[in-house]
Amino acid sequence: MSVLKAAAFSLLVGVAATPVSSAAAQATKAAADTAAIGIPADVEIRELRSGVWIHTSYYTYPGGVRYPANGLIVREGDGLLLIDTAWGERLTLTLLDQIEASIKLPVRRAIVSHAHGDRIAGTDALEARGIPVYALPLTQRRAVGEGMPVPDQALAGLDTPAASVQFGSVELFYPGPGHAPDNLMVWVPSQRVLFGGCAVRAAAADSLGGIADANMTAWPEAIRLARARYTRAKVVIPGHGEVGGPELLDHTLALLKEARKPGK
Repeated sequence: MSVLKAAAFSLLVGVAATPVSSAAAQATKAAADTAAIGIPADVEIRELRSGVWIHTSYYTYPGGVRYPANGLIVREGDGLLLIDTAWGERLTLTLLDQIEASIKLPVRRAIVSHAHGDRIAGTDALEARGIPVYALPLTQRRAVGEGMPVPDQALAGLDTPAASVQFGSVELFYPGPGHAPDNLMVWVPSQRVLFGGCAVRAAAADSLGGIADANMTAWPEAIRLARARYTRAKVVIPGHGEVGGPELLDHTLALLKEARKPGK
């Protein structure tokens, strides 16, 4: 996802010299100004099922094209688990403000699903608020190599394809390399919600998106493993685009098959 990396890196450079407290105040004011004049929000939160919300942040490319990135919020007792940051530090601060205003529960901890900017770029904003951020050791290493913020907590037991671990109320699943070498999925069993992340494509997608870090050989097997494990899934969330059901896994497999045809 080279375009996403470049966009996220540019965003990070823009905020690197800004103290988090100042950035938070600026983000709050920007959100209020945006709402007042009717501009589409750069961060949205929508409840999918009881105690499970999708958060979507929008990066605006030169020329005004807005591109969405999805993450997840899961209630755990009197707090929240955040899956993926918003797309950059400023938008992550806006996301935290929106969570405080609409859900009214604190984010206790966070997970990033892989080391691309639309997943990980707001890590420093979370950690500055005292929120521990978890990632695969591979994601930590890749973040260093890509010049991205590095999550401070490592996830153990997810080193091989099809590995899974319980993490509070959710299950973390490593299907193997796909869209990225380190793409994680998150299963919320109580609500039968699968966060597929960028390894899963939305129904409207007619391509695989950014594939600079993709393993085109292993990706189909990663999706098949997820499909076989989560047969009870009712809601499947792609990294970008509209939420769907298990048919998104089949759609992703179809796109992968098409991409591997001779001449593609």
